[in-house]
Amino acid sequence: MLNDKQFWTKLIEEAIQNRAEYNFLDFKLKLTDKNDRMKEHINAFGHLERGGCFVFGVENYIPVGVQQDWDDIIRKMSHLARDTQEPKLSIDAFPLEINGKNLLCVHVLPSISKPIFITDRAPLGGAACFKRSGSSTVAMSIQEIKDLLINSTESYFDETIVDDTNIDELDFDRLTNLLPQLDKHDKWSSKNIAILSDCRILIGDKKNPQITAAGWLCFAKNPREKHQFRNAYIEFQVFQGSARDLPIKKYVIDGTLPKQIEQGIQLLSQNIWSVPKIQGAKREDVPAYQDVVLREVITNSIVHRDYRKMHQPIKIALFDNRIEIENPGGLMPGLTVFNLIHKRDWRNPLLAELMKKFKLGEMDGQGIDRLYAATLSIKVPPPIFIDNKSSFIAVLSAPKAFEEFTPEEKRLMIIILAIMQEKIENESVRNCFGIPSEKASTLIKAMVADKVLQPGSPSRKYAKYILTESYHEKIFG
Repeated sequence: MLNDKQFWTKLIEEAIQNRAEYNFLDFKLKLTDKNDRMKEHINAFGHLERGGCFVFGVENYIPVGVQQDWDDIIRKMSHLARDTQEPKLSIDAFPLEINGKNLLCVHVLPSISKPIFITDRAPLGGAACFKRSGSSTVAMSIQEIKDLLINSTESYFDETIVDDTNIDELDFDRLTNLLPQLDKHDKWSSKNIAILSDCRILIGDKKNPQITAAGWLCFAKNPREKHQFRNAYIEFQVFQGSARDLPIKKYVIDGTLPKQIEQGIQLLSQNIWSVPKIQGAKREDVPAYQDVVLREVITNSIVHRDYRKMHQPIKIALFDNRIEIENPGGLMPGLTVFNLIHKRDWRNPLLAELMKKFKLGEMDGQGIDRLYAATLSIKVPPPIFIDNKSSFIAVLSAPKAFEEFTPEEKRLMIIILAIMQEKIENESVRNCFGIPSEKASTLIKAMVADKVLQPGSPSRKYAKYILTESYHEKIFG
């Protein structure tokens, strides 16, 4: 079988000789600045079984040679393939001489996962996915996109191979601590390869095992040395006041993901607000959020971030009145900020599996429940979740008195209480906020009037309340 370079060379020579138009070839004199159209051509080639090839330096099927800087063309084409497509596409560039003229061939490699979307366009808006029709590039119909989605094989980035890596680049001391059955004296033994393959830290044949993305992020000596993981770190900033101004402290937390979790917890514990805790006759100031809560929110951010999008790190920002944890990548399809408490999906299931296997997180799909329960127990507003499509933000409130709660925070706290307990009554609201019975009754009546709650029992003296059908549908529908 011909390798890729031989395959494309033969086709290009044949097409030029016969002045033929091929579905998978695009002859161009030069690379123009019309990036929008080039995105579409690249997208269409990525959908073909063997990809497609641009040939620069050809005019009307006559080789005239490339008059532009070759490195500049390759750099721009690589950027368009990598940064404007989801999933990202790759290119392979090689020179070709025909009739004494030097041509530049840029092969757009096919994507394993289809459909491929142009990132700055609405997925089903009619101009996000393209195909080749003859020698033209045309938009796919919505039905064609849906058919690709239905027929696509589900693949996860964290299970893919990190190119040009080997066992020597893993932190073997850490691995042997976690997996004592490993042979410490012979990294490359068949036994070790089998064990690491069973954990899916490695993948491939025994002669040439390669590291998975999840294995690399968790166990590489220096995960960020690979360009594709250059921003796989946490930026931690402390601000004075409640506005995002110049930080008074700034840290970069890098290394393997487990190390980032531990360092993130440590820095948050050192910097967040304290609350008094009475132990017998002694009063002690302790961090407002326990380590288990901080671990949950940081681990969730690390596991759910989109590692295909490496333009930004995870960001933790501590203000006087809140903590914001932001990770690249919005919610998975089907998830909303309303249904997170009962609906689960994993963007990086292998990463989640490794975190659980090595006791770095529960990874049982109950993380949001634990966050809500923790905030209810210390009587602070429940976390707020913001989905910006390109990023996801979790906001934890600073401790505050009931009088400082906004109406929205009071409302959300009662909704969460109703979800977790199914039914609420005056007593549970009193305990939730630490308020007297009269104030609890006022809150409940206001939410009944707003059609958020409705009576859930016939008794007036021991009245219980449940979410209205419309709110229940919004959360569980």
